[in-house]
Amino acid sequence: MWYTVPMHGQNWKVLLFSVLAAGTMFGGVWTNDYSWVRGTHYYPTNDAAVIARELGYGTRVGLNAIRFRMQQEDWRKDPKGYAEEIRTFVRRVWASGYRSMPFIFNGNRSKPEMFEEAAWAECAAYATDLVKALKDEPGLLMWDVMNEPIQNPWIYREKDKKERQRRRELVWAFARRACALVRSLDPNTPLTLGHTRAWEIEPTAEIVDVISFHDYEPTRAKMEYNFNLAESLGKKYGKPVINSEMGCLARANPYDMVLEECQRRKMGWFIYGHMIRRRTDNMHGVFYTDGTVRDPATIAAMMGCFRCRDVGVIIPGLANREGAARKAVDRLRRALAGVKPENSFTWRFASARELLEASEHAANLLECCDLVPMAIPPTARIAAWRKMDDPPWTDIRLFAYDLAKKLEKACELSQKEEEK
Repeated sequence: MWYTVPMHGQNWKVLLFSVLAAGTMFGGVWTNDYSWVRGTHYYPTNDAAVIARELGYGTRVGLNAIRFRMQQEDWRKDPKGYAEEIRTFVRRVWASGYRSMPFIFNGNRSKPEMFEEAAWAECAAYATDLVKALKDEPGLLMWDVMNEPIQNPWIYREKDKKERQRRRELVWAFARRACALVRSLDPNTPLTLGHTRAWEIEPTAEIVDVISFHDYEPTRAKMEYNFNLAESLGKKYGKPVINSEMGCLARANPYDMVLEECQRRKMGWFIYGHMIRRRTDNMHGVFYTDGTVRDPATIAAMMGCFRCRDVGVIIPGLANREGAARKAVDRLRRALAGVKPENSFTWRFASARELLEASEHAANLLECCDLVPMAIPPTARIAAWRKMDDPPWTDIRLFAYDLAKKLEKACELSQKEEEK
């Protein structure tokens, strides 16, 4: 069977037997390879133009897959309509050069009632409708049957160890049952479970085709432990491993750190998430709606380029190497002091345009030499003020004065470096 695998924005036809798509063992060695997967999390939408535009941002840097959540609550309102809506979404994603890995159930913060026997009939009907709707779609990568099965306050806040373990077993039993159902409906598409951490993998490792785990660890040592454990379980069970969720500003888990780890191990990955919006906009996300990015280091990491962190190699930029910083400071001083016209005893302040020009000169030096924080770059403030009909004059003057002080310090540092 021919499968079209999007890679780096191109559609490359790869000849694979259908058994390989499901994952097959030859002589005890797993033959499937997901190292090519470069994915993000993306919220479904029924707007074709938005999908094409936003996923187009990712094709520029080689993204080729998305992971997304399907909603049992939305299906319940209109089962047939929802299944068709998701199928249309997956087709539009495929047309944009991406394969899809939908997750069917979500253990994260799910209610305990979901795991009771009385709830299974509806869960099974929901999964059946969605699997039947998508199983023959060429853009379907694999089924993530359940996201973060035991990442649930109902479990991790339980103080009694035996009861906590009983609840874990209840959820794992649900996950096994759900995997068996999906397998019976679609025997040709690989299955995985998106575990929160690697230590949660083993209770369900035998029933999936691909092992997947998440990483939000705050240090390299903890991240490496998580990755090492996942890889060791992949070898133990003879199955490929992917990281299906990673990257969070609020958890000290930099995108470039985890991307570097995945690339070093030749491991497929999905970062969280594609767009900067909704409730996680200040902790997750790569692209703004206009295609700009929050942190270029993330984009560089996707392309295999990483910030140097070796103090023996790093060479800081010298803002005043050619005297440019001193000239910029002098220009700011003149603009802040005001201008005395010829043949007159009066003087005037520099115009907003003049002061912003002088400020941009200084800001560009500070930014390109990494001498200022870049969460909100100084040049972004300048751009915003330039768009105003009546910019805040006092704020601009204070801002310009602050830039001058920072650049003065940079000049002092440059002088010391040159004297060495």
